[in-house]
Amino acid sequence: MLDHLITHDDNLRMVPTDRNELTAAIAQLDEELRALPEESDPARARVLTRWIGIGQMCLGHHGEARALLRQSLDLATAIGNTRAVVATGLNLADAHRYAGDVQTADALYRSALNTARDRHPELVDFALQHTGKHLMERGDLADARAHLQEALRLRIAKEDAGLIGSTQAALDRVGLLIGRPDASTAGGAAPREWSPHPAPRPPCPGRVHGEGAVRDRLSGARRALPVGP
Repeated sequence: MLDHLITHDDNLRMVPTDRNELTAAIAQLDEELRALPEESDPARARVLTRWIGIGQMCLGHHGEARALLRQSLDLATAIGNTRAVVATGLNLADAHRYAGDVQTADALYRSALNTARDRHPELVDFALQHTGKHLMERGDLADARAHLQEALRLRIAKEDAGLIGSTQAALDRVGLLIGRPDASTAGGAAPREWSPHPAPRPPCPGRVHGEGAVRDRLSGARRALPVGP
């Protein structure tokens, strides 16, 4: 719905491709949402509040994003759409992470991943990807790598080049962070504080490392952004 107006920045966070265009598109969706008769179409209201919330998150309007995504999650729960519960739970977790609310984000990621494993195996790779990036930013690099490696295996099985590239870009970033001087490469221990500017690792034969490699992978990857309908 808005995915053509959203991409990832160098820190692997969702941002607008064009801020003005995204703002205008959000306004159109908000107009449709306001025109819905109250409680007449909860399924459509769920979709609209989710996408408006995602758009607001990309614009950096974290309060609005969290309120809208919580509303969408509550609607998904009320109508029994567990697939949407997983997808919107991940989006809401992202909104809390972007706003710096790590504890709430962590609980939402864990819940979405558990529900995906129990009810929707086709969404497990998405839940692993989102959770892995959260763990990376939190500084839990060993756990981040484990989650992302599992996501990569699932995505290779799906044979989706875009999804594979997105996960490999995140794994490349984790590898760069693990290579920092304040991290233990032997034990995979993480620095306590995530930084978007990791020190480069020495290149290995046959593989390209560094920020350019991450950008190259992202530029070739399909925009595997919000999950589900």
